[in-house]
Amino acid sequence: MPQLEINGINLSVGPGVHNWSQLLQELESKHLGRGQAISSVHFDGDEIIQFRDSMYLERPLNSIGEVKIEAKPLLLMARDAVQDAQHYLVNLQASLADIADAFRNQLADLANAKLSEAFQGIKLFLSLLEGIELSLTGQYKSGSTRVENAVVEMGPTLESLIEAQTQQDWILVADILEFELLCNLTTLEQTIQDFKQKLGTS
Repeated sequence: MPQLEINGINLSVGPGVHNWSQLLQELESKHLGRGQAISSVHFDGDEIIQFRDSMYLERPLNSIGEVKIEAKPLLLMARDAVQDAQHYLVNLQASLADIADAFRNQLADLANAKLSEAFQGIKLFLSLLEGIELSLTGQYKSGSTRVENAVVEMGPTLESLIEAQTQQDWILVADILEFELLCNLTTLEQTIQDFKQKLGTS
């Protein structure tokens, strides 16, 4: 069994715990204080960003020498996340504008490669916002969340973008990026500001 440490405190792995999924469940049910959440996980010194991913959940503990975990108050994590989301949005907006310029300058191969990276960035950004909104579930009790609504509103824009790419109409792709997708993302600025207000951050 691995050496286990959470917030600098050594713990023993309970009986019947054989994989990361079982250990994660035990930690969250027995060892984390109320209002706390895991902020980082390291296996043998390597940070596991997606530690809830299925590829890690079934990993046998006897294949890991050391597990280090940091836990923080959920409110503090949400405050950090909303600041990250704000910076992330600014970077995405600048990136999409640069990609649109590349398409207009007939640098389609470079622009398409950067656009693929931007799509991954948008997915991560929306996941980050969803996590923040989840931490505020007491204020979102029914119906669709704001982030979910934003994703739905983004759907027609993405469909138009894919169609323009398929037709290799790069000028249209640039226009959709700059005047539609950027607009979709910009509407989330107010969502971030509202989250900051609810979390008591400036």
